[in-house]
Amino acid sequence: MSKYPKNIISFVAKESGSGKTYIIEHVIDELKKMGLKVTVIKHAAHLEILDKEGKDTYRFAKKGVDRIILYSNDAFYMYELKSPDTDYIIDLASKDVDIMIMEGNKQGPFKKIEVFNPKLTNSPMCVDGPGSDFIAIISDIEINTDIPCYKFDDIKGICDLIIETCN
Repeated sequence: MSKYPKNIISFVAKESGSGKTYIIEHVIDELKKMGLKVTVIKHAAHLEILDKEGKDTYRFAKKGVDRIILYSNDAFYMYELKSPDTDYIIDLASKDVDIMIMEGNKQGPFKKIEVFNPKLTNSPMCVDGPGSDFIAIISDIEINTDIPCYKFDDIKGICDLIIETCN
């Protein structure tokens, strides 16, 4: 049994450019239409969003500040200068939400939906190394596997699976 909340679904793929972001955008639209609160957790190789040379946040970070919070009337961003701890990230992300979507984290202990593009790789991860974490695959071709296979345009079906899995 995982120590993490069951309302986390990770979208994974072998290769960049597979369509994960496309699917996640459409899943967010559908879940929001259903009135659900959604968090997306995304890994970035570099935190260049806030940490651009010459910007205040960059200058503060270079001085060794531990946390920067950038806010406006509509939103806020929090930037911490420490190694990410999954428990801490999940704790922050889970506040007052129904569904948490993680982009990536292939090795994480979360339920996974694989986005497979046969133009990028020969076989999906869920076939190469099946495991109990894979709950579905999204592809425009039929995949021989024991988990459900959804087409890219079946956003409603994907969302129904997510809601069923998270409840």
